[in-house]
Amino acid sequence: MPTISVRKFAISVDGDEVVDFAEKLDYFAGIFAELGLAQTGHYTWRYSDPECMIKTELQPSKDGYFMWAYVQAEDLHEFRLREIADAFGAVVVDRARVAR
Repeated sequence: MPTISVRKFAISVDGDEVVDFAEKLDYFAGIFAELGLAQTGHYTWRYSDPECMIKTELQPSKDGYFMWAYVQAEDLHEFRLREIADAFGAVVVDRARVAR
């Protein structure tokens, strides 16, 4: 894949801020597998095709896990991010657009 910048998004149960999921690790693994993402590490899953690469990462929190998605593609591939978020009953939070 040619050099294309990587964008980072949060998958969150709250559309206004990054909120963690209060779920066990097995819960995520099953849904990621159904979506066609392959587990590449203890907390990471990856999808890749000729047009894009999406890596999802779970970050342990006090109550469960924060979920991050990294996208490397010519466009944002919003439909794929939405598909992931919908599978978890969540939304995509573009950190670049969240007021801090």
